[in-house]
Amino acid sequence: MNRTRSQIIRFLLRNGPASCNEIGAEIQISPSAIRRQIALLKGAALVESSASSKVSASPQNVRAAAEAFSATLYDQGLSQQGLRQVPKMPAN
Repeated sequence: MNRTRSQIIRFLLRNGPASCNEIGAEIQISPSAIRRQIALLKGAALVESSASSKVSASPQNVRAAAEAFSATLYDQGLSQQGLRQVPKMPAN
């Protein structure tokens, strides 16, 4: 995941639902760039949009995606190349 998408997810998890303008103002990126990144995050099921044009991130969905990514790395044998398995994220 790139830095911008990571910033967006962290912002949404900290602050709750927000518009692209609100997110962009906080992380100092244009709303159009935020919309492009949001589209990718929606495709990965990491964020959702509401009828009020606000975007939100579910801690459960983010945790599940992180664990799936970790499992993929582990399954591909990367841990055998000197990389350790990423620990599971604690449940809130």
